[in-house]
Amino acid sequence: MASEIKVDTIVNAGGDNDSGIDLATNDTIKLNIAGAEKARVNSDGKLLVGKTSAGDFVTGFEVQPAGAIVSYRSSGVAGLFGRTDNGEILRFNSNSATVGKLGCVATHYIYIGTTSGGDVGMAFIDEQVRPVNGGTGANADDAYDLGNSAVRWDDIRATNGTIQTSDQNEKQDIASLTTKELNVAKKISTLFKTFKWKSKVAKKGDDARTHTGMIAQEIQTAFSDEGLDVSKYAFWCSDTWWEKEVKVDAVKADKEKGIEAQDAYTHMIIEKEKTDGYTERTRLSLRYPELLSFIGAATEQRLASIEARLTALESK
Repeated sequence: MASEIKVDTIVNAGGDNDSGIDLATNDTIKLNIAGAEKARVNSDGKLLVGKTSAGDFVTGFEVQPAGAIVSYRSSGVAGLFGRTDNGEILRFNSNSATVGKLGCVATHYIYIGTTSGGDVGMAFIDEQVRPVNGGTGANADDAYDLGNSAVRWDDIRATNGTIQTSDQNEKQDIASLTTKELNVAKKISTLFKTFKWKSKVAKKGDDARTHTGMIAQEIQTAFSDEGLDVSKYAFWCSDTWWEKEVKVDAVKADKEKGIEAQDAYTHMIIEKEKTDGYTERTRLSLRYPELLSFIGAATEQRLASIEARLTALESK
């Protein structure tokens, strides 16, 4: 028959009676130091340090049975992670696979990024947000996009416009527009339209605002009429992807496992390559700064022609 020892408190034999393990409370183990409780394991299996009750917003440190860690305090730093050299500080995993990192480089800037799907990342340094390699934090010049044709930002607000590289030293095959290109530029200069986005009408109804711009398909036709391939010009973009809407079921709260309730939701999975069970989508886009430069060449030609005729009339 197994024996058992029943005690309320375990202390050392040297006479330090106010420090030890307190077992007086059912289903709870407490650690006391100098007569005060410093930590406990409660009936839910949660390790609590610096607090006597569990909760995300209760001051102290908490380790939950499901693996979650909660650190909360009313002021000051709630957690400190660091290292003495360059590299990752935190690693984020999903289903045993690394999906992201948070790290430091050259001891003076931090980066966050993903190590799957292209190692995309960004760093915060010298009053800037820079693109970097998501795995190492190394600078990544001219490597990544902000959004894509399938998943777009709505508005980008800034004090100034974008600054685009225009250095001759980085360009080649520099040439003036051909006669056919000038003919296309003249034609598309008349294709400006007003319109409303369907997605905004769906959300705002009659309050959706009117926009001004062009229709990519009409631009394509104008080039085709002159025997030119619009896809050779960078101001015209056509992107294809495959998508599938996935429904995620609601999650019920489980206090014992430390699981919080979550409502059901849907999200769209995007694939770059053709995938069975996914729907193919194509979206046309325009780079307006380049397109307007193209149109500007035709406008300049028209102005030059008008000025020449005026000069000829004035000379008579």
